[in-house]
This record gives sequence, C-alpha cells and structure tokens, in this order.
Amino acid sequence: MDALLDYLDDIEELLEKSKGFPLTGKISVDKDKLVDIVNEIRLSLPDDMRIAQRILGDHDKILEDAKHRAANILDDAKAEAKALTNSHEIFRRASEQAADHMEETKRSAREIRLNAMDYADEILEKAENQIRQTMDNMEQQHRRVMEYYEGIMDIIYENRQQLRGR
Repeated sequence: MDALLDYLDDIEELLEKSKGFPLTGKISVDKDKLVDIVNEIRLSLPDDMRIAQRILGDHDKILEDAKHRAANILDDAKAEAKALTNSHEIFRRASEQAADHMEETKRSAREIRLNAMDYADEILEKAENQIRQTMDNMEQQHRRVMEYYEGIMDIIYENRQQLRGR
C-alpha cells in the first residue's frame, strides 16, 4: 500500500512540475512519465487480484474435471452393470452404487464450484475495496492540486488588477 501512495506522490509531483496554460487551469504533462507511473501502480497491485483471476480461470477447469469424473464414473457404472446383468440382484446393487456415485460426484462438484466462487468473491471484494480506496486517494490529491492552482490563479488575477491600478 505504501508503494501505491509513493506512486500517487510521484503523480502529484509530475503535475506540480508540469507547465500550465494561462487562464485555463490546464497543464501539459509528460505522457511517458505518467504512463510509467501507472504501469508501476499496476505492477504493485496486490497478489490477491492475480489469485482471483487465476481462480476464475480455474473455475471452468474444475467444473470440467468434475463433469469428466462424473462421466467416467457413470461409464464405469454402466459397464459394470452390463457385465452383471446375469443376476437381477447384482444389477440392482450396481444401479444403486452408480446412482450413489453420481450423486456424490454432483455434490462434490457443486461444493467445489461454490467454494471456488466464494473464494473468488472474497478476493474480488478485497481488490474492489483497495481500488476504491486508491481512487478516493487520487481524487483527494486531484482536488488539492486544483485548489492549489486556483489559489495561484487568484493571486495572478489580483496582481494584474494591482498593475492596472484597479
């Protein structure tokens, strides 16, 4: 977090050193320096954001793995059931086991998906809060810079009025 504040200080310093255009309140900023600072901010963002992106990417893989396991279990159960169709009791037991395996696999896949989504939501919430805090800090800094330049503009205006004798 300290690194982010340092980068905000760098942006403020860049803004203060930038050339201003008279009477407009606008300034000319070195684009390359500003882009470098923004890139550094991106690099210093918490690892939680990268972890959240990886979890979201793994979400589909986890679901696919669960579906694949379920399909394999179902295929295995069907093959076993065919082999044991000679006896009705054996067939009935195999069908029950296959159904139990299928329910367990579905339940497991559901739990994995829900846990992954909950974890991703927590990480994204942290990232959202950190970004919001950074935006608030940047907005405060911007406001201070604007107030500073408005004060300078008022002084310049008063000086010009004094020069003209008004």
